[in-house]
Amino acid sequence: LRELSEWLDELERTELKTFSLNEAPTPKERVQVLTQWQKEGGIMVMGYDMYRLLASGSRTRVGKYKKSQKSALMDPGPDIIICDEGHLLKNSESAIAKTLSQIRTRRRCVLTGTPLQNNLIEYHCMASFVKPDLLGSLKEFRNRFVNPILNGQHADSTQYDVTIMKRRAQVLHNLLSGCVQRKDYHVLAKHLPEKHEYIISVRLTNFQRELYQFYLDNISTKGEKAVNTKGRSVSGLFTDYQNLMRVWTHPKLLETHSLKREFAELLIEKE
Repeated sequence: LRELSEWLDELERTELKTFSLNEAPTPKERVQVLTQWQKEGGIMVMGYDMYRLLASGSRTRVGKYKKSQKSALMDPGPDIIICDEGHLLKNSESAIAKTLSQIRTRRRCVLTGTPLQNNLIEYHCMASFVKPDLLGSLKEFRNRFVNPILNGQHADSTQYDVTIMKRRAQVLHNLLSGCVQRKDYHVLAKHLPEKHEYIISVRLTNFQRELYQFYLDNISTKGEKAVNTKGRSVSGLFTDYQNLMRVWTHPKLLETHSLKREFAELLIEKE
């Protein structure tokens, strides 16, 4: 709400009202705020979980409250819905994605700063929320794009497979060019203050030095393989690093780690 106030004032659009349910703890008060927002217009700020609970009415016992919540949030929905942290919608089978997909609104915008790691199924879910049916059903999307693209990314893929992959990727890029905008940090670089990094070195105390040396002389695996609490073989260097990191961070961590390890061993014995 503070961000909205700052930017709306700068844009001289103060006639847009802002609403939030943070100060409406009871179902009755929430319905009153939603009804006022639906009647007067403006911007409603709401989290995903809150929206899911209100739109589905799963925790609302009064029938008229459920009807009012559904009317304000789903049918008819708001003129435009903007989903921040949109990567939360990457799974079409999640309760949040299913609830949001039922909103009757012609304008949808999804914002995310989290890379999707080239996961085309997640990409299909987010793009389908913004532009339903643009990429077809998930089955059609798999046959048309996912399988050909993945088939050309293997170490033993033939030149024909690679060619088909590039063509399919280009077709997908062209399909999404009208609704997907990708911006990197250069867009904001000129508006951000100069970045300064400071490195502060802190000397070990005498006690930490003694613990460090004692570990190297008596406990260190010297790079040999070690076995963790789950009976798995792990790198000795990795184990040494983890333990020495506890020493130089704070010796108290050695005690807490030891207690956790003892508790884990007790659970293994009980099983």
